[in-house]
Amino acid sequence: MVKALQAELAPLTAATEDDYRRVEFLALNPDLDDEGLGTAIYWDTYFGSDKERFHKASEVEEVTHKLDAHKLSIAALSGSLLQYAKQGIALQYGKERLGCPDGRMIADISLNDIIWQGRNQAIHWEEGHFSKPVERCFQQLADRANPLFNEYKSRNMAYEVVSYLGWSSFNDFAKDLKLLDV
Repeated sequence: MVKALQAELAPLTAATEDDYRRVEFLALNPDLDDEGLGTAIYWDTYFGSDKERFHKASEVEEVTHKLDAHKLSIAALSGSLLQYAKQGIALQYGKERLGCPDGRMIADISLNDIIWQGRNQAIHWEEGHFSKPVERCFQQLADRANPLFNEYKSRNMAYEVVSYLGWSSFNDFAKDLKLLDV
């Protein structure tokens, strides 16, 4: 939707800029504007394409803010899901995860490690530094699954982790936790 609105905004911006350039040209060359054409073009632009451009730009900004808020909410919800999974593992096996089954292997990384490191990345990404296991996990995901995981240092990747794990329903989530005997 943003791209469609931006596509509508572009010609309005171009028309507005073109008309104001014409007004400026006429203002700099008063001998060509003996009938007040520059003033007429100015007001026509101001109440026409410039006004439309302003409203369309406001619409683009509003939709962009809503989309950003949605992305933030989805990332937070995904981070919570990873937190619940990580807490289940920690309650069952402790912080060291001693005896925790690997679960399924994803990009040559155990499910339990992806959950643990994915949760740590989601919680600590704003700090800008990560433990070696988080770095190793996300670098391996980037190399073997999707280069998008290289963005782990600059943003919350919880949604991408949850999506990559295939957790699109509670049953998907529960099935993976059962693999970990949680």
